[in-house]
Amino acid sequence: MLKAAVFAGALGLSSAVFAMGESCPVHPTAEWMKESDARAQIEAQGYKIAKFEIDDNCYEVEAYNQDGRRMELNYDTKTLAVIRQKID
Repeated sequence: MLKAAVFAGALGLSSAVFAMGESCPVHPTAEWMKESDARAQIEAQGYKIAKFEIDDNCYEVEAYNQDGRRMELNYDTKTLAVIRQKID
């Protein structure tokens, strides 16, 4: 029983570390997509943006998808590639 609990805890920790390890590549700020252009592209994908900020070289966005579900998304500041997404 104890082994199962330790294994489950380790598994949870490893997935948390993996999620935290996902980071945006570092680009010179001159190469970043303008915030207004990034917002427009994200909204064109059907998201309603509630919060938009820069964190750890990512555009960090809290938004609602077309189904009204809250999302947390991290985008590459140059390419707007999705680095991480979480549905609440």
